Amino acid sequence: MYTLHNLTELNLALLPRLAEIHMGDRGLLSKLGYPFVLRYFEIAYKDRRVIGVYAQDDDSGELIGYGIASPQPESLTSQLTDDKKWFIKQIIKLFFTRPHVFIQLIVSSITIKGQMDNKANAIECVYFSVDPKYRGQKIGRTLQKELMDRARISGYKIIFASIETWNKASLSATLANGFTIVKTFREGIYHRHRLESKL
Repeated sequence: MYTLHNLTELNLALLPRLAEIHMGDRGLLSKLGYPFVLRYFEIAYKDRRVIGVYAQDDDSGELIGYGIASPQPESLTSQLTDDKKWFIKQIIKLFFTRPHVFIQLIVSSITIKGQMDNKANAIECVYFSVDPKYRGQKIGRTLQKELMDRARISGYKIIFASIETWNKASLSATLANGFTIVKTFREGIYHRHRLESKL
């Protein structure tokens, strides 16, 4: 058994655990490396526009999954550059150690720019992930459904998501939660479905 909690209730000392769970994801943020992932979660945690939930095992107290949604997901990633010295150091390291990821970062930044512009009363399900040892129990689906419910209560009318076409588990959970695929598109090496659902 597990319990869902609001992200704002999370002890800051546990943010690294959420980042570790996310590192199991094969998306771009994970490929940027742990420092980027942790910084991203620190930004999301502080951003009051973010709707976030996490699941905690009732017996062990272990964090087992999370989900976050934002009406302006682009602003979360853009805040990674706020600490210029840190960002430049990370980007230089990325450029020399994983140049293909650096190129994908540029492509993705261009592709998603303005994706949520002119979308009144809309929010994006940015990420939801579950620790591998807890997968297969519909926890991801439950986390996403909770995000949807909280978004509805907050006054949002529509929710979007982008999921890699290979990610059958996330796609299945998202479709089960009432999303429909509105388009399929390329984002550099990624081949994604764009989905939406009314709230």
